[in-house]
Amino acid sequence: MKEKIAKLISIVTVAPIVAFISLTLLYSSDKGMFNNNVLWYIISVVFLTLLPISAYALKPVLPNYKDKGREGERKLAFILAVIGYVLGTLWAVIFNAPKDVKIIFIIYLLSGVVLSFLNKVLKIKASGHACGVSGPVTFLLFFMGAKLWYIIIVLPLVFFARVSQKRHTYKELLLGTAVGVFSALMVLGAYFLTLKI
Repeated sequence: MKEKIAKLISIVTVAPIVAFISLTLLYSSDKGMFNNNVLWYIISVVFLTLLPISAYALKPVLPNYKDKGREGERKLAFILAVIGYVLGTLWAVIFNAPKDVKIIFIIYLLSGVVLSFLNKVLKIKASGHACGVSGPVTFLLFFMGAKLWYIIIVLPLVFFARVSQKRHTYKELLLGTAVGVFSALMVLGAYFLTLKI
């Protein structure tokens, strides 16, 4: 039973699903963040949810990934996520997205860059799963306020699930969480304190 619960938590808290839930919460609570334009919501979902999650459907048909098991699936998901973050950020900047939409894309982009640097360059394993939850939790609390304080409970659930499944250590989860929070706070701070994105 514990394994089934851990697996369910891991599935529901994968970064693209968390992005979809976060975007939907923001859009339903304040359409003004999207300039009262459902198109910006849809564009955000395409780049932050649909493109990254397409890895799970594409893996069986891509020759370089289909025989690589779960590790191939993880790599492809990470690659498509970063591609989605880069393209989404470019789209938001080129087509002058509402400032809050730009902020969200840049948070995801910075998270992806920092995770890539840690995991690929420094060879320090940080949990993308924890990052994909902690960043959105941070920006949701910022945009929606303390009324949403209870969403913090998602993080201990992710830790429980990933450790139970032996996917990550606590150190890797803490580092991934720090990357998500750091990225969100850096972008939000840069925008509201000094820069005009």
